[in-house]
Amino acid sequence: MAVARGPQKYYRWGLLAVFCVGSVAIIWSARVVLLPFVFAIVIAYLVAPPVEWFVKHHVHRVVAILLVYAALGMVITGVIVYMVPLWVQETVKMIHLIPALTRQLQQTWNYWLMRFHQAPMPLSVRRAIDETGVRWENKLFGLSKTVLSTLFGVLPGLLSLIVSPILAFYLLKDMERIRARFWQVIPVKWHAEVYVLGLDIDRALNGFIRGQLLVALVVGVLSGLWVGILGIPLALLIGAIAGITDIIPYVGPIAGALPAVVLALDRSSWTAIYAVLGFVAIHQLEGTVIGPKVMGDSVGLHPLVVIFAILAGGEIGGVAGLLLAVPATAVIKVVMAHLYRRLTI
Repeated sequence: MAVARGPQKYYRWGLLAVFCVGSVAIIWSARVVLLPFVFAIVIAYLVAPPVEWFVKHHVHRVVAILLVYAALGMVITGVIVYMVPLWVQETVKMIHLIPALTRQLQQTWNYWLMRFHQAPMPLSVRRAIDETGVRWENKLFGLSKTVLSTLFGVLPGLLSLIVSPILAFYLLKDMERIRARFWQVIPVKWHAEVYVLGLDIDRALNGFIRGQLLVALVVGVLSGLWVGILGIPLALLIGAIAGITDIIPYVGPIAGALPAVVLALDRSSWTAIYAVLGFVAIHQLEGTVIGPKVMGDSVGLHPLVVIFAILAGGEIGGVAGLLLAVPATAVIKVVMAHLYRRLTI
């Protein structure tokens, strides 16, 4: 029996490896339809602590979930009642301003183009400037298409938010059953170690989600304040756009700043320059101080590690890599720490 146990052990490990690889392949193939489930997990992470608090105080789990949902519904209703009408009014104002701003931009462009062609300069210099202008015009056109496609690509995600609370409800409702099934799969001798590992991963991911929301809130508030200081209209709407789009790496800050810069041009060129400088400063502050500090504290990573993870994630996986870089690094750190302790005991 002792001889046969070794091959059986390797056979079980082989089956487990095949199962894990197959599961990852299936999830990757179905990643397009996983967005509502991702949102549901995020909602469950945010809602779980108050739900568990009610459960500990002898409130039925379903009643606890409904109570927390009711409280969130009241907050969301308050935002809709008091804030959305203001956002709608400012959006209507922006739509009415767009034709006039477009005409002003066209006139300014034509004026400087005329001045350029009237200026005396060597033909080679003029040709080089023309070619550079064409290249930058193509780049700006491509950037505009990227911004618009990204914004329209967010719409399915917003629609997924409608389904996500329902999925999150079932996750929270069946949390005990899910945990029981999970522990049935894990060998008994691993329970203590896996429990500690899962607790550390849960703490890191939970902190990441809250940290991401906090960073977006800070960026939105700072953007709205700066626009208001410059006297640019629709500061409330611009701040909301900047906060929401901040979760989109690279493209998000440009999309959030674009309405402010366009509206600033209606006042003066210097106001537009100040708006650009202000948004650059805000996102530099976010990228080098606020984001790394908040996210680093949330997931237990040094700010330098957070910056490196974001840059490496963007290089490896593009937008998805940017979004998943910090939580993946946090999980890897937790797993490696547990493996190190396991191997050095």
